Amino acid sequence: MTVNLRLSLTVFKLGFAAESASGFFALASTSHQLPFHGLVIFLGPAFTALGILFLYLGRHEWNEVHRTRVRYANLAFVASLAAIALAVAPIAWLAVVQAHGSPGWLGVVFGVAVAFIFAVTFVTYALVAAHLVGRLGEIAMALGLGWAVIVAAAIGLALSGELQPIVQTIVDRSVSVGPIVEPITLLDSLLAFSYLAFFLAFVDAHYRVAHGLTPSPG
Repeated sequence: MTVNLRLSLTVFKLGFAAESASGFFALASTSHQLPFHGLVIFLGPAFTALGILFLYLGRHEWNEVHRTRVRYANLAFVASLAAIALAVAPIAWLAVVQAHGSPGWLGVVFGVAVAFIFAVTFVTYALVAAHLVGRLGEIAMALGLGWAVIVAAAIGLALSGELQPIVQTIVDRSVSVGPIVEPITLLDSLLAFSYLAFFLAFVDAHYRVAHGLTPSPG
């Protein structure tokens, strides 16, 4: 039985479909604004966490090859959480001291951490299903991952100079996500191509799992 595995793949597919659709919507609109006031940008991490949860719950369904892959995926997910902490740290520190300016190197650290978050998130996706897909799925996944890494670097670069506005928003206790979302709206929209590629790859993986075309659990 591979119930939890298929549930996990389905959760990831739903997340990819939603992220891809919102990105293409933003690219097609004249305002280039993400739906739901940009809050959709947080949808990916939520689906990722849920998908990883189902992988954990279904760990008994995996043979040794699968377990190794899931272990790597879990480590990558933990690495992304560590990167989130690294990105939050300079924001929290500047908010506490209420500095009116931030050292340039701190912005670089923030930008690198953000880029790492986006890139490692897609690496996590690849580790989850790379061993489950066929040839077409492998190609789609490789293209999606390569494009995501390029866009992630661009997002990190864009946000490295936005550290102070983000901190000021927090100091002012504003609920607006504008300072975070607006500088990267177009770039985040471009990730729609990666999400679409991973959606196709995970559809392939789900089909192969459902039809017993992957190594059976041991």
